[in-house]
Amino acid sequence: MRCARLSAAVALAIFFVDGAAAQIPTSSAEVRRRPADPSRAELARSDQVFRDMVGCVIGRATSRTRNLLDTIPGTPEEGRILSSFDSRMQSCFDNYRLGGDAMSFATNLFRGVAAEIYYGQEFPAGIAPAEIAAETMTAWAGPRLVDERATQSEMLHAMARCVIVRQPAAVAAMLRTIPISDEERVAMRALSPELGACLDSGVEFTASPQSLRGLLAEATLHYAEALRTGFARVDRGSVGSE
Repeated sequence: MRCARLSAAVALAIFFVDGAAAQIPTSSAEVRRRPADPSRAELARSDQVFRDMVGCVIGRATSRTRNLLDTIPGTPEEGRILSSFDSRMQSCFDNYRLGGDAMSFATNLFRGVAAEIYYGQEFPAGIAPAEIAAETMTAWAGPRLVDERATQSEMLHAMARCVIVRQPAAVAAMLRTIPISDEERVAMRALSPELGACLDSGVEFTASPQSLRGLLAEATLHYAEALRTGFARVDRGSVGSE
């Protein structure tokens, strides 16, 4: 993950990730602009501005944003594609709606919002029930390796894939809620046991609702794609770095 300067100090709500954040317009749950936490209204407003920015970038670079979601998080390939969005993010970000403020975001947030947009476009009816062999699901959900290791970001994504495999209907229902809403909070709380079950023993995971929603959104998009292809690609073997 990389860091591009625009402004603001960052207080990331995810631990156990490759430690960089892109500093451009963001979801203010990831940023503290003053000692007090932002209000629910501020969170909702900044979240919508961020989502509009990502949607604008997708409109201007559709194939590239789609390719981003096929990269392994935390790799140089992901970083190169994200860096290519810098000028588009600058022009797409409407900081006037945030009173002139600029904020910071973790790259997983950009990926997650982009994935949620594509999921809504490509799978408007949601996920259809399917009977898939347990070993196939385990292979699909496992971390993808680069040079015989998984990046820390990819481990978070593997956790999210594990959750969607275990509770696809519940995750899909959460994604139908409005972001930063009471309904979203209730839906996420119901997923807490699955999060615990999908983490390795001793691993601590803390995330803002926006970060968790983003991880699960990308997992859901890829799960829906895999259902459509019959899980034709389940090899999570090691690949070499470029």
